[in-house]
Amino acid sequence: MAVSRDLLAGVGKDIKAEIDAVQGNEIFIRTQLDEAGIISEFEVLARGNSYSAPAVINNLAAGEMVVHNHPSGDLTPSAPDIRLAAKLAERDIGFAIINNQAEQIYVVVEAGPGRVNKKLNKKEILNYFKKEGNLDQELENFSERKEQLITAEKIIDSFNQHQIDFIEAGTGTGKSFAYLIPALFYNNLNNAKIVVSTNTINLQEQLVNKDLLILKRVLDFDFKAVLVKGRNNYLCLRKYKNFKQKYQQQETEITIELFEELNDWKENTKTGEKSEIDFQIKAAVWNEIAAESDLCLKTACPFYNKCYFMQARKEVYRADILIVNHHLLLSDARVKVETGSAGRGILPNFNHLIIDEAHNIGEIATAHLGYPLYQSLLDRWLKRLSGEKNSLLSQIREDISFTIGCDQARMREILDKRLIPTAQKIRDLIPQYFKELQDLIGEFKDKKITVNEKVKNNAVWQEFFQTAIDLAAYLKNELTYLQIIYENLYLELAESNDENELKLKSTIGRCQDLIKRVEFNLAAEDENYVFWLESSYYRGNTQVVQKSVPIDVGKFLPDLIWSRLSNIIFTSATITTAGSFNYFYQQTGIKQAAELKVESPFDYAKQAQLLIPLDFPEPNKKEFLPELVSSLAALLKKTTGSTMVLFTSYYMLNYCYNNLQANLEDQGIRLLAQSKLSRNYILQQFQTESNTVIFGTSSFWEGVDLPGDLLKYLVMVKLPFPVPGEPLYKAKEKLLEKQGLNPFFNLALPDAVIRFRQGFGRLIRSKKDKGLIILYDRRLKDRKYGKMFLQSLPDSCPVIETTQQKIIEKIE
Repeated sequence: MAVSRDLLAGVGKDIKAEIDAVQGNEIFIRTQLDEAGIISEFEVLARGNSYSAPAVINNLAAGEMVVHNHPSGDLTPSAPDIRLAAKLAERDIGFAIINNQAEQIYVVVEAGPGRVNKKLNKKEILNYFKKEGNLDQELENFSERKEQLITAEKIIDSFNQHQIDFIEAGTGTGKSFAYLIPALFYNNLNNAKIVVSTNTINLQEQLVNKDLLILKRVLDFDFKAVLVKGRNNYLCLRKYKNFKQKYQQQETEITIELFEELNDWKENTKTGEKSEIDFQIKAAVWNEIAAESDLCLKTACPFYNKCYFMQARKEVYRADILIVNHHLLLSDARVKVETGSAGRGILPNFNHLIIDEAHNIGEIATAHLGYPLYQSLLDRWLKRLSGEKNSLLSQIREDISFTIGCDQARMREILDKRLIPTAQKIRDLIPQYFKELQDLIGEFKDKKITVNEKVKNNAVWQEFFQTAIDLAAYLKNELTYLQIIYENLYLELAESNDENELKLKSTIGRCQDLIKRVEFNLAAEDENYVFWLESSYYRGNTQVVQKSVPIDVGKFLPDLIWSRLSNIIFTSATITTAGSFNYFYQQTGIKQAAELKVESPFDYAKQAQLLIPLDFPEPNKKEFLPELVSSLAALLKKTTGSTMVLFTSYYMLNYCYNNLQANLEDQGIRLLAQSKLSRNYILQQFQTESNTVIFGTSSFWEGVDLPGDLLKYLVMVKLPFPVPGEPLYKAKEKLLEKQGLNPFFNLALPDAVIRFRQGFGRLIRSKKDKGLIILYDRRLKDRKYGKMFLQSLPDSCPVIETTQQKIIEKIE
């Protein structure tokens, strides 16, 4: 066996550091070789124990080499090594074994010649977007758009050059076809899986149910597209069987009507997806029957061949293009990082990512990387440790009786005198824990308080601190007891297919997570995070949540996801502020990208007008809200419908609703308020009933598509600046000040401009749309910073300074 060290000359010390970081256990490394065949770069793909690490080979390219260590120091390939090497050799991928010092390497299989990705033919693809091209022949109202051609050309370059691109394409550009067609061509040429991530369900449905179906008819080759959903969206047949038994034994509180509806759906469903259900089902009930990753028996499950999630997962792996949402994309990245395995993610490995509605990615990533703690999270975990019939503990008790070779008396003592009493202490302590947090919020007379030194020195916090220490201690004790039982009853099982073992293992994992959340939020010391307490109403009750999120998510995203990909395209109609991508660089943490800004093809000079009543008080004046009620009353009586009013707070929305609703209802005008009704219901009613007006905030500023005469009048009450007192905003302010930057111009203003542009974009959705936009915030004209908003509007849109009366007169 020829052992060498030359291949490791440039990277040996760095690889050894990675092995040391996992206490000498086994790791799998993806390496690139230089022209001399020496390892020049490497990436850790997976980490395991001292015996094995999950092999991750899906995304490897020809010419690369997989390297992994044998902690024993014996570099002789094992039988699994040889099998893996043979698989890799078929794809011209090398395989080698090293010792833990990364000083010696044994090459089992040499790397073959590197694969060169085929480049897209720009002329061929761009012809699809031209007059008399394939799209023209398929689409009834097709028109050649130079903006779409420019966007498509940039995306072709991005695929060919494997680069990062920021592309702002105005509303109506046709950007979905502009990225889908090059993406599908690239997949067809190179068999490279493409992932498209969006923020809204509306866009996902448009891509899957409309755009991709059209392209099935347009393109000369076939492809498979799949909408990916998280595991929790699928019915678990094994859990449903247990749920049904509990119902039949009257151990669940659901009604006969709900069970019969649920059972009928279960018998007739083809996909097992929650979205199929057309009746009301509470989250708690769905969670009892939904698939969960840490409770999955995989191939050992008696329902494996019928498993809805596994069937969907097979389709995901067969797909050429995957449609996901931003949450799932980030969940996949986080799982891969936290497990140290690229093969344990939700998605297959991929190198090409398109992020549409990209202006949201920073905000969503911030929330996603947080560690919130709330009572129902603890209660759900404790429910597993209840003394109910058929509970996990009762099943463990049975397993103790039937396990030969374990100290049964000791296991029963730990169960009855340690584990169960400790669970009860935790159960008793949780209400006290959250009551003391509520008392603390009451002490500061605010619904949101940042956990800082002032709060930590408060007497109420000191009292809570001891309660939290006790809770963490009890959780750690419980974890110890759970682990002792697991090691004595289940650790030696040949296969991980025992249901009780899985439940216990899952309970241990969730206990570890709860300990981390309690201790992390209690210490509140990580300088990269902001910590705060928040009181809100949840299903009719006051709920206190401990929250912690990264202050600058851009510091985390490159390592979490961007650095793992070779090609990323960020696109949205609203990425820039006054033509600059600087704020987006800050949000994503990306240092360099190719940029493109394409204006909307709509003729805003003829289709829209932005009206600013200068005879209106500024938003900080006490007469602003009473004047707003009076002005809206006159305006809405004239429009009678086809109007959406966008607010920046629920307080303003409710003030106007409460003062207008009865009066307008007498006029036959119905107000659909977001504080009273669900978003989906409001949109459904607005599209089917005349004389309706939407009062919306937050989510209505974007993702709403109401073309034609559905929406003719858009009212924006104020410029949508972020709330300055919010804990996250204050933390970002302080960070920018430390960096010597002005928080207003580097945070508040760009954030408000992007939200303003999103709201503005709700009105004109097609070349046939016409309407008026009324902004009751004269700061757009009175303040110097107003130029930033004006420079971010479509070039040709008229901005008219006027009066309230003249606005009324303009309405037809």
